[in-house]
Parts: sequence; C-alpha cells; structure tokens
Amino acid sequence: MKILVLSPTFLPAVGGAEIVLWEVYRRLAEHHSVLLLTPQLSEDLIRHYSHNAPDYPLNFPVTRYNDTLTLMSIPGHGLFQGAIPPFSLSAVFAVRKALRTFKPDVLNVHYTMPTGLAGAIADTFWGIPSVLTLNGRDVPGPGVPVFWKYWHRIAASFYSGLTYVSDYCRDIVFGTKGPGTVTWNGVDFNKIHLKPSDHFRERLGIPKGARVLFALQRLSKEKRVDIVLKALPRIRKAIPDSYLIIGGTGPEKERLHTLVQDLDLAKHVLFTDFIDDIRLGDYFNLCDVFLFHSTYETFGIVLAQAMAYAKPIVSVYNTAIPGVVKDRECGILVPPFSPERMADAAIELLNDEGMRTRMGNQGRARAQELFDWNIIASKYEAALVQAIASKGKKI
Repeated sequence: MKILVLSPTFLPAVGGAEIVLWEVYRRLAEHHSVLLLTPQLSEDLIRHYSHNAPDYPLNFPVTRYNDTLTLMSIPGHGLFQGAIPPFSLSAVFAVRKALRTFKPDVLNVHYTMPTGLAGAIADTFWGIPSVLTLNGRDVPGPGVPVFWKYWHRIAASFYSGLTYVSDYCRDIVFGTKGPGTVTWNGVDFNKIHLKPSDHFRERLGIPKGARVLFALQRLSKEKRVDIVLKALPRIRKAIPDSYLIIGGTGPEKERLHTLVQDLDLAKHVLFTDFIDDIRLGDYFNLCDVFLFHSTYETFGIVLAQAMAYAKPIVSVYNTAIPGVVKDRECGILVPPFSPERMADAAIELLNDEGMRTRMGNQGRARAQELFDWNIIASKYEAALVQAIASKGKKI
C-alpha cells in the first residue's frame, strides 16, 4: 500500500501531533510505502519546539512545501469566529503534485484546519480514498473559533474515512454516535522499563526518601504550569520534603522561572528542559505522582506515558483528559485552575502508598490495553484499507 500523509506540522517540532505521525508511520513504513507532506516550519516553531532529529529517526521520506497560499492569512478569523474558510490552498497544490509523482493508494490528512480541504478535493474529485484524522487544537475547545466545528463537519463529509485520537475529538464535533473510529494516541512499551534508580536521584540532588512530583508538557500558556507551581507550597506545608520536577520547554519558560523565585521554591523545583526518550524513563521511575494541568487537550500523550510507568496522576476535568485518565481509577481529577484542589489530591496520594500502587497498576493495565502504539498503528492501517475498499479499489 502506498500511503500519502498530509499534516500542517511535523518534526523537528515536537508535540503530541508530531509524535503521533512519527510513531504510527514509522511502523507502517516497515510494510508499506509512505510519503509525508508538511509545510516548512515557521521560525517561531523552530525556536520554541524544535529538537534534534537523531532523537526521531525516519524510515520514510518527508516533502516540505511553502504554505504561502492560505485562507488562514486573511484577516478577521478571530473577529468572525472562524466563518472565513480556514484552509490552505498550498496544501491542495502540494497533494496534487504528490499524486502525480508518488501515485498513492490512499491519503491520510491530519488536522482539518488548514489541511482538510486538500483531502476533501483529493477524495471527491481526484478519486483518492482519503481518511481525515482529528487530533489537533483545531477541534472545538477553549480559544477555537466557533464556526470551525461546522468546517470540520463539512470537510469530513467528503472523506472516505474518519479517525479520532480520543472520544472527545469525536463527541465534540459529531456527538457520541459520530462516524469513524477512535484510534487513540499511545506509548512505545518497548521503551518502558520500571527500574527506579537511586543514582539518578542523587545526581539530581534529591534526598533519599523525599517525595517527588513530576510534570511534563510544553511550557506554553494553555498548559497553565503556573497552577502546578502554585500548588507546591500547599503540598510542602503538608509534606515538607517534597520536590517538583518540571520537564519540557516553550515560550513560558522564563515566566515560570520567575514565578518559582517569587514563590521561594528554587530549592524544591527542578527545570529539565526537553527530555529525550533515553532519559524520560528515569524521571517517571523517580516520581511518586505525575501532575498535569492543561486547559485544552485532544488526548495528552504524557498522561498515557505516566500510566505506562504505573504512576498515579493528578490532573483536571477538561476536554479529553477524563476520557484518558479514569478518575479514582488511574488517578485523581480536580476542577481546573485550582492550585488548592490539585495540591489536596497530590497530598492524598503522597500520604497513601497503597492508593498510589493501586491507581498506578490500574493505569498501566489501561495503557497496555488501549494506548500501545503497535495496536494503534494497526488501527490506522485498518482505517486506510477500509477507505480504499469503500471506493471499490484493491491494493
């Protein structure tokens, strides 16, 4: 099978959407021919979210195009709440060129905005079975223009297949009985090793026996890492020997460093910057509880990673998070924007080893059942094959 993939973002920018593409298509490329189309990265993305390519080796080619002809550049998208069609014409032309040179059997488009129009045209007018994957922050949520929900529905109606990375992505656009398949996002269990290291604890300067909280995310506004930091004084009041490790990088980094100083937490907070896969396990194995606050998630890969490492989670009732983390089963969910409630949940877990173990084990079992990249890649493959069959074609 020859698979053409279109996404408005890809490596070396590193986030959930980019990791999905890399994990799924490096697996499918072992048995199929894959070509990924994506625009040239903006300087802002490169500056804040770009990381070393050796961390993510590719076994499929990537073709980049200049996204200069796009309706997204028309002023007024915010003013008119997304009523202006939010699509890229450059993506349409890039797909048309790839159809002539690569001759794919099927097209998988990630994100409706701005790339969804290209797949709709390819499926409807050029006869290429296309599958639309809803996995990014163009899905309705905080800060997303109101009319984008309807552009999702209109674009999706022209596709042979639909997949979603969470129940939330399906439900918020189409309702619980919406078309398509929830494929989830995942974890590479081949890289998960449950081996805590006292040496690593010493290297970080964290005393033996101290409680360790870990938060991993992009340091961007929508993550509201400040809520996690503001929870720490209350946690330390109940459990003085508590430390917080914050992994990730992003535009909020300097502001968060300043907040740590303002809260007089410098001796109990460690910023790690970007953590590669080689070191990630050391941090998860070290921590007692994983903390995650976000105002908008369409899945939250770090949540699945924490579950895979059998770590109980404290997070919030928001967007896709409750569909990933089952409250009082894999962790504790609290209302968003409340440092006090987040702190109280963390204290409850830190004071109860049995609860931590039970929730950690239940989270790991859930991750193994639903969030294994090998299972997820097979679901993508099945969705692509089904799209081809729906056109009466054979591979």
